[in-house]
Amino acid sequence: MLANGQTQPNPLPTDTSRAQFIIIDHFGKLIEDKEGIEPVKWISQGLQLRIDSTNIYADSAVIFGENRVYAYGNVVIQQGDSLNVFTDTLYYYKDTDIAELVGEVALNQGSKQLWTKDLTYHLGEQYGEYSQGGILVDNEMQVSSKRGIYYAASEEVVFRDSVVVLHPEFNLAADSMRYLAALSKVLFTGPTNIYTPEAKIYCESGYYDLKEETAEFNQNAQYAGDQKKATADTIRYMAGAGEILMLGNVHVEELDKVIDGTKLRYLEKTGETWITGEPARYTDLTRKVNSPEIFYNEKTNQVSTVGRGEMRDGGMIMVADHSTFDQVTGIGKFSGDVIWRDTVSNVGIITENMDMSQETEYVLAYGERRSLFFTIIEADTLFIAADTLSMQNKIDSIDLTDTARLITAYHDVRLFKSDMQGKSDSLVFNDTDSLFHFFGDPVLWSDTTQFSADSIQMSIKNKRLHDIVLTQKAIIISELYSTYYDQIKGRIILAQFDSSAIKDMWVTGNAESVYYTRDEQSAFIGVNKTICSKMYFTFLSGQIHLLKYYGENSSSMMPMGEAKHDTLRLEGFRWRVDERPLSVKDLLE
Repeated sequence: MLANGQTQPNPLPTDTSRAQFIIIDHFGKLIEDKEGIEPVKWISQGLQLRIDSTNIYADSAVIFGENRVYAYGNVVIQQGDSLNVFTDTLYYYKDTDIAELVGEVALNQGSKQLWTKDLTYHLGEQYGEYSQGGILVDNEMQVSSKRGIYYAASEEVVFRDSVVVLHPEFNLAADSMRYLAALSKVLFTGPTNIYTPEAKIYCESGYYDLKEETAEFNQNAQYAGDQKKATADTIRYMAGAGEILMLGNVHVEELDKVIDGTKLRYLEKTGETWITGEPARYTDLTRKVNSPEIFYNEKTNQVSTVGRGEMRDGGMIMVADHSTFDQVTGIGKFSGDVIWRDTVSNVGIITENMDMSQETEYVLAYGERRSLFFTIIEADTLFIAADTLSMQNKIDSIDLTDTARLITAYHDVRLFKSDMQGKSDSLVFNDTDSLFHFFGDPVLWSDTTQFSADSIQMSIKNKRLHDIVLTQKAIIISELYSTYYDQIKGRIILAQFDSSAIKDMWVTGNAESVYYTRDEQSAFIGVNKTICSKMYFTFLSGQIHLLKYYGENSSSMMPMGEAKHDTLRLEGFRWRVDERPLSVKDLLE
């Protein structure tokens, strides 16, 4: 049987609509055949169908029974107030609740438009799948992929296979990606390459928040920019704040710089970088820094550390709890158990605080605890302690093209070496010619011999003690036994050494001596006291071997029994052994 339809859109009777799953709300012309295997309706001249809450519009349609709809021409699927799907042809199957859309398909929802040539749309669950390529546009972002799923209810899109994103801020190529449109967030779900004007980023998971302009890149995250490469377990980027945060196995390379750590924070505007690790490491052409926390400013070239760390610059090694060094100004400040070493000159300083200038190589060591200088002499370490130590380069007075490094120690200076000890108020050490100058009531001890004068000069050659010069009120005292003391006094005394033992000695200007003579069995014979203008001594095994007098002299010999040994002292005699440091610990107390 055939029935003529109406020529203008009219709803079917209400009771019929209620009885049908596929409801025809409007149609232009309808022809129905009820005598076949299943009822068939032909609708033309425009129509509106309703399947549950979904409205379908088309130029024409064929309805088979109550379970299939084929719609043609200007097909529109409408769900809710915001979702519209446009296509050329629609095939709907009731048993699966799926509509197959064929031809030029366009899906619109709010600001989003999806174009494809095929779309399998699940009406009830409100999602569509395409497999022949699709393009999504949302405001400034465009995404294309070979396959994809659009979830209308949650406004989420899953892109698979050859995903490409175009955006004013970045471009992206990936195997797969999710887009949470309601949150304006892109989720990376596989190997992904992100391209920005400044860099290329690779990751295998993460997200990009378009609204907040923040991103996180995980799983084998890699950054490659202009002369910079970086890898980490996680890289986070906050565009608004201009901040980059890297977490886990951080490695950065930029020109001559290499950074390693467990966490890195970088501010684009200021060039400031904070690095932490166990330890963190920073390296450039001249510096190597290891510390639990490192601060680096790429604009000022400043490097500082927090926590026990080490900074190497050429032959210089600095270890401290806190350090700051500005490469531009060359100014450094270090604090907390500071250990500085010059491996070239083989000298070093241990102190509480240290200020440094790289340009002049000026160093100032100070603190509540005494500072300690050390150097190697005769395969042994010489230690010098003082309240304050300073070091600086000065033009050599002889060769004006060369510089000499002067180390100054002042206030309660103490010296310790296994075979020599000393004390003075201040000291100047010329590192170039290894010359020590002691001032302020200085005194030195070597074995049983004590040297004192208004000032003392000690010279080191080939890492060995070469000579000691005593100037003004110079006196040398050697303890022999109990109250027996050999004594030599003069205006200037020059003592020359061989392997830390006195070899010979010159005494000039008001020379005086008191020395005990012995027989071949080393038994004391008597005491000789001499006054003259100049004396010369040679020594053997630390004892006077040969003695020469120059100019008029007055000499007397007293037998041991007649000499008053406890009063037999030259003017200026002071036996100061109670001041003698016996260990490095004594230098610091």
